[in-house]
Amino acid sequence: MSFDIYLSKIECFGKHGIYDNEKNNDQKFLVDIYIKIHDFTEDDIVNTINYEEVVDLVIKIVEHESFDLIESLSKNIVKQIFTQYQKSNVIIHEIRATVHKPNTILKSKTEDISVSYFEKFK
Repeated sequence: MSFDIYLSKIECFGKHGIYDNEKNNDQKFLVDIYIKIHDFTEDDIVNTINYEEVVDLVIKIVEHESFDLIESLSKNIVKQIFTQYQKSNVIIHEIRATVHKPNTILKSKTEDISVSYFEKFK
């Protein structure tokens, strides 16, 4: 038994990309988070993911770190979420982070570009 938690379209601004203008100017990113946690019986926040903490962590990563690739950004988000909850009461089975970059140089040809990183944990 498990719970599936979805946080959709977390709006962030950061400097990620391979081009100079991407590294020098904030761009809009939207991040989707999926977390599967183990079932619990007690109605207490310590047994689950605090959504506010996860949203704040995602925004912090996007705003304060810089990656050439959104593949690297999505992987880093998953790793940091897992690290944050590794020593808690929460048993995490899976995390997926999808980073959407809507305003790329391809925006006249595509509605959105996104990359997902998914990892299973024991």
